[in-house]
Amino acid sequence: MQTDSVFIITCIALLLAAIATPACNALVRLPARHKRNGRQATKPSFSIIMTAHNAASELERNLPLFLSQDYDPTPEVIVVNESSTDSTDDVLKRLRQTYPNLYTTFIPNSSHYISRKKLAMTIGVKAAHNDWVIFTDTDCRPNGEGWLSALATHCTDGTDIVLGYTNYEKDAKRYYRFERLLNACHSLWLAGKGWTYSYNGHNLAIRRKAFIDGNGFLNNLKYLRGEYDFLANDYATPQKADTASEPEAHIIQDKPTPRQWRNRHIYYMETRKHLHGSLRARALSCADNILLHGNYLFEAATFAFAVSTNKLPLACAAAIAFALTLTLRTLIAKRALRHFGESLPPLLVPLMEVRVAWQNLAFIIRHKLADKNDFIRNN
Repeated sequence: MQTDSVFIITCIALLLAAIATPACNALVRLPARHKRNGRQATKPSFSIIMTAHNAASELERNLPLFLSQDYDPTPEVIVVNESSTDSTDDVLKRLRQTYPNLYTTFIPNSSHYISRKKLAMTIGVKAAHNDWVIFTDTDCRPNGEGWLSALATHCTDGTDIVLGYTNYEKDAKRYYRFERLLNACHSLWLAGKGWTYSYNGHNLAIRRKAFIDGNGFLNNLKYLRGEYDFLANDYATPQKADTASEPEAHIIQDKPTPRQWRNRHIYYMETRKHLHGSLRARALSCADNILLHGNYLFEAATFAFAVSTNKLPLACAAAIAFALTLTLRTLIAKRALRHFGESLPPLLVPLMEVRVAWQNLAFIIRHKLADKNDFIRNN
């Protein structure tokens, strides 16, 4: 009788865990669509700002797509040259002959002890003439001619900052694209709840006045990277932030090399130490991972025990629970992929979810072993 009770309790626990733990998943917590903070009296005017360092080929490929957006009033596009030594200047001069809304400026070679990227972005804001500025990068392109119109619908009277979705182009590795999607679900959902922690996109609109009144990057100029994270963390206050996750508002980023991808993660490990609310936001992500791995371990341990003790019904229960877990996680993935207009194979998502925690652990170790001076501008 006692053996039967243990069997029943274990089976119930397996099934409950298989049903409940997939719901503890960033892919479940999708950002809200078409949220409005106040009215939009007139169409906002935009200045699109990007910085360029030896980015001639990226500018040649992507910049015309920003300059030819189907939007009225016509946006100005400001490119800040970070002391490029390639043909960046030649490309910009040639494009200016075709696009009168392209403006260029530069940062001096003599700037020291501060992030040249953040300095260049700040110079771009100072050069802007419009109410809203959009930060993006030379290796990015809009997802169609209606990108700016889609983003504009979120720039209402009650909003100061809009965080748009960004993912890598479809030629990038599947895991890279999945991880970007997972992180976007986490960060954009938190932002929609008024709890902005970080932001891994390159598609950020902010009121020029809010940036200037808040002294821009003043508190984090010495850190080489993390410009988008710091902007979201400092300026996306409750009731003043909105998110744009609809496909028309997406930015597509060129696929990274493995080295670029690794470096971005290692720099983020340093950046997150200086973000407000870091521990609280990371605790939610850690809880998701603990429940994910705990469920799989519970199912695997039960199956192994049942097989070793020749308890076939219990082994079947563990196998059914495992199949149910995979099914639910695949269905959740399909819903998230559909929300963002992504085309990854949903059946691969459960495998990639497991990889995320171990990949992050590897980056934490790499960061711990790195020279901390590598993350600070010191010359």
